[in-house]
Amino acid sequence: MKIFFKNKTKYSRDLYDEYLEFHRKKYTLKYTLYTALVIFAILFCITLQVVNHYYSLAIILCFALTLFFLWRNLHPVYEVTKDYNSKKIVNENEFTFIFYNKYFKIYGRKEISELNYFKIYRVFETDTFFYIYVDKTHSLLLNKDGFTKGAPEDFTKFIKHKVLWKYNRIKNN
Repeated sequence: MKIFFKNKTKYSRDLYDEYLEFHRKKYTLKYTLYTALVIFAILFCITLQVVNHYYSLAIILCFALTLFFLWRNLHPVYEVTKDYNSKKIVNENEFTFIFYNKYFKIYGRKEISELNYFKIYRVFETDTFFYIYVDKTHSLLLNKDGFTKGAPEDFTKFIKHKVLWKYNRIKNN
């Protein structure tokens, strides 16, 4: 099997901080608008229930609104804290990504994973990284300086071809 690209990236707190900053810039507006829309809809429903004197339903909706608000604010903090304190970040694990024609492999200290290109959710390229999202919230971080086989410019063409419309180039500010 022919190896097209090979990348080694060491996961560290600094790398994860950079990823979090990218993710925050990319998704904060969408996340905030979605949250505001849901809160507005629930408040509208509460108002309708109060106007129509269905107070018990209004109380249930207030409880649902409180739970939604807490979840939207506390869940991301929990997820970031969990990831930030994970072994791969704390121990500064190095991951090797080997790209073949139909799939790529991820080698860690103890695990080997394989992922087909069609299963990739999104790919974002910045000036220094490739962020390969495997779903909406989890991604693989590839440092452009970590390529030991192939060049980042060639990888851009390769990954664009593999994921088609899922690729985006983001300019760093």
